[in-house]
Amino acid sequence: MKSLFKILILISMGLFLNSCYYDAFPEDLDPIDPDEEVSYQNDIMPLWVQCVGCHNGNEPPDLRDEFSYDSLLNGYVIPNDADASILYKSLLGIDGVSLMPPGSKWPDSKNDLVKAWINQGAKNN
Repeated sequence: MKSLFKILILISMGLFLNSCYYDAFPEDLDPIDPDEEVSYQNDIMPLWVQCVGCHNGNEPPDLRDEFSYDSLLNGYVIPNDADASILYKSLLGIDGVSLMPPGSKWPDSKNDLVKAWINQGAKNN
């Protein structure tokens, strides 16, 4: 009887311990509304904060605030065509373009924001 009780306790503990785990909430809680205009100044420029350490005029494109828009439109962004834009390809690390930032892909919410901005004409708004 003691053995059966021990076995039931072990099974119960195993089930209890396996049921207690932590699921992280996904970062992509707010999908991009395709009808909402993306602002370069308010939505896109803040994304470059982590990039300016390398892309500060020494490594193209220059993503410092005062130069970023012109630098991106000089061969890195094709307005209205995110899939052909080097910037967007680099965020995904596809088509032979190196992943940026190196070693860590951005969450889909950031990538989708950049894609929407490009596909909306890559306006300097």
